[in-house]
This record gives sequence, structure tokens and C-alpha cells, in this order.
Amino acid sequence: MMGIAVWQVVGWTARLLLLGLVIFWWGGYVATHLFSLAFPELLRPSNPTLGRLDANSEGTIANAVSAATLASVTLLALATAVVSRRRSAGWITVGGWAALALTTAVLAYIELLVVKRGSPIPVFAYAGRLGLPWPVLVSPLVVIFLLAMWLFIRRGLVTQPARAPLTLGIACWVFALVHDALDAGLFAERAAATAYVPEETLEFGGALLIGLSAVIALRHGRPPPYPLFGGRWRRSLVGSLATVVVLGGLAAVFLFRAPLVEAPAAHMRAGAFGVILADQEAVVQEIRMPATPVQRLRLLLSNCQSSGPPGTIAVRVAPIETADRILAEGSVQVPAGDCPRWYDIELLPPLTAAEGEALALQVSAVVAPGAELRVGATKGDRYPDGRLWVNGALAWPDQNLEFVAYGAPDPTWSKLLAIRRLLATDIRWWLLTADLGIALTLVAFIPALLLASIRPRAQDAPGSPDSHRPTTP
Repeated sequence: MMGIAVWQVVGWTARLLLLGLVIFWWGGYVATHLFSLAFPELLRPSNPTLGRLDANSEGTIANAVSAATLASVTLLALATAVVSRRRSAGWITVGGWAALALTTAVLAYIELLVVKRGSPIPVFAYAGRLGLPWPVLVSPLVVIFLLAMWLFIRRGLVTQPARAPLTLGIACWVFALVHDALDAGLFAERAAATAYVPEETLEFGGALLIGLSAVIALRHGRPPPYPLFGGRWRRSLVGSLATVVVLGGLAAVFLFRAPLVEAPAAHMRAGAFGVILADQEAVVQEIRMPATPVQRLRLLLSNCQSSGPPGTIAVRVAPIETADRILAEGSVQVPAGDCPRWYDIELLPPLTAAEGEALALQVSAVVAPGAELRVGATKGDRYPDGRLWVNGALAWPDQNLEFVAYGAPDPTWSKLLAIRRLLATDIRWWLLTADLGIALTLVAFIPALLLASIRPRAQDAPGSPDSHRPTTP
């Protein structure tokens, strides 16, 4: 009886631990970052508490939880491989669990130890030199891993209830790699939280599902207390998809700012450089007025001093022929230590002019004597519609500021037309919509399955016949 009580305590402890992980990750990490993205005036992205919950940064609480979870799943997969060997389950089964243990161990090592200590990871450095996303470089290994997992699931995983969570967990991992590979080409520094939050969550959620599969295999195939992939999983999937569609539609109508003019650096920052500005020095970028009023400018700014007062970047927009007639202006402070970061500058009043009119975007620095600020710029004629002047001197013809001009978030007819133009002229926005739709649907679907797996069954209640049956957690 003592052994039965111990296993019951262990089982309930495991359930509470999983519940805590779901609440922490989806409530403390996913929800807060998406809320900050939607309402930055209520929860600023620079908030220190939000930073400590950032799984994309090394040394944070969320990063440590992710690494610890991956390490725990490694131990579960390794234990399942050992138990499978004792049960004479066959080399495919043992090898499959061993391969999963090795994979999660490598992910945990990358997540915390190597990156946190600042040691270079060869595959990342080599991918940067080649100008390729690192998932592309490791794609042959991914293909080999997927073939091995297909053989393992089809031929070696005799525990039927363990197949579904394992398959979904591996699918989450693969889509996290796809999402990461598409990051630079589709997101291009816009709404960074939509790039790294789904990727980190798919990796974390996939690990939890794989760990759940290992627990089921250790329990001699006994399924979770609540049927994971019974008839209710379809309703959970449809509900997750509907939630993403509804909230995504509301965000597009009321929060999304359409990028009207984009002149970022090429993939892997090829051709990017910085223009150094001392106090009262300025650059002037010629731009063409888009069809929709401009309310926000995004610039890549740096203040690489380790200490000292913040500097100020002031922008003014005027007709190219009459520079003294200011149409819109704004400013932003750049604290010391930011090297570099994208800054959003609200224009007051919103910039309006005739479509196609040549305008001068002046960017000037206000800093302490001896200090300087840096403004991102690019080579390669990333913005062929304008020229660049640095302190009154015309720059090379292929040089421009690195900037993005956005419209207003208000649901106006001009905004809807701007969104339609984006979808009609750039296939990347269709790919971005599909990528985010799939990723966020999985992000919403995973916790529904995990919470269903810890719901107690009737036979687990005290006094039921099965409640006295000794089982592993």
C-alpha cells in the first residue's frame, strides 16, 4: 500500500508540474509578448519583467525553463530506451528513443549552455558566412532524422497511444525550423515577437508532447487520463483555428500598420552600414509619397557608448524643393548601450502629400559634445526612388537609409486598400499569413492537448477500483 501511495503522489506531482509549465509558458511568455505587441503603450517591449520572460534571450527565466524542460525530456526518452531494451522491444524501438534523447540533449545544450557562455556554434557561424538561414544548412540532417522517426513510429513504436503525441511533437519541431528559416525573408524585422514567440513555443511544446509520449510508453501503453486524440481533439483544433482567425482578423483591422515604403538591408544584412552623426549633423533621404498617409517611421539607430546621457534623433519631412515647409516631424531618444536597434518614430501630424511627390526626410542628431549616434543605411540601391545626402554632400547613387514607412492602425478605407496592394504585389505576405496562421494555430492547440492529458479519469478518483492499481506516472 505504501508503494501505491508513493506512485499516486508521483503521478499527481507530475500533473501539477505539467500544469505549471503550461500556465507559465502560455500565460507568462506567449500571452504577455503578444499583448505587448498589440498594445505597446500598456506593456512596453522594453519592460524589464517582459525581458526576464523572453525565451529568445539567453540567461532569462524562460530560457532556463526551456532548457530544463528539454533536459528532462532527454532523461525521459533515455529511460524509455533503457526500459524498451529490458522489454526486448527491438533495435528500432530502442534506437528511436535513443535518437530522440540525443536530439533533445543537443537542443538543451544549444538553448542554455553554449549560447549563454557566448561560445560560437559552428553551424550558426558557417551559415552566416554563406548567407543562408541555419535551418537550410542542417536540412540534410533533418531529413535523415525524419526518415528515422518515420521508421520508428511505423515499425518500432508498438505503444499505440504514444504515437499521436510523438508525431505531433516532431511536427512542431519541424515547423519551428521552417518558421525560423523563413524569419529573415518574411518578417524582415517587423513585429519581432511574431517571429520568435511561435518558434520558441513550438520547440517547447513539441518537447512536452514528446515527453508525454515517453511517459505513455513507460506506463506500458496506458493512455493519459483523458483521451488525447479522441473525438474531442477535432473540436480543440477547430477552436484553435477559429481563435487565431478571429483574433488575427481583429488585429489586422484595428492594430496592423501596413508598410507603405520598405528599404531594409538584404538577407543576412548584406550591404548594411551605418552613418555616424555628431551633434547637429544630419542626413537627408529623398522619398516618394505613397498613396496612403504615413504615420510612423522605423529607423535602425545605434548609441554604442557604454554609458552617458541618451541621444535624440529628430526627423522632419518637407517637400524636396521647399525644405522650410515642414509637413511632419517627430523624435525619439536612443539610450546608451543600444547597438543597434529598430526605433519607431510617430509623425505629427501624419504625413500627407500628393502621391509620388518627392519629399526630403531629414534625420538629425542631438547629442552631448563628443558623443555620436549611428543611423542604419544600405548599399545596393535598396530604395531606387530616392537619393541620400550626408551633411549636405550627395552620397553614392546606390546608398540609402534603411527605413520603413507605415500607415495608421485605424480601420480606414485607405488602410484596407494598402493591405490589398500588399497582397496583390508581394507574395511574401501570403506566405507570412500562412506561416503565422499554422504556427499560431499549433501554439493554441498544444496547451489544449496537454491540459486534456492531465484531466483525471473516473477510475483515478479515490475509492475507485483502478485507483489502487500500481502504475508508473
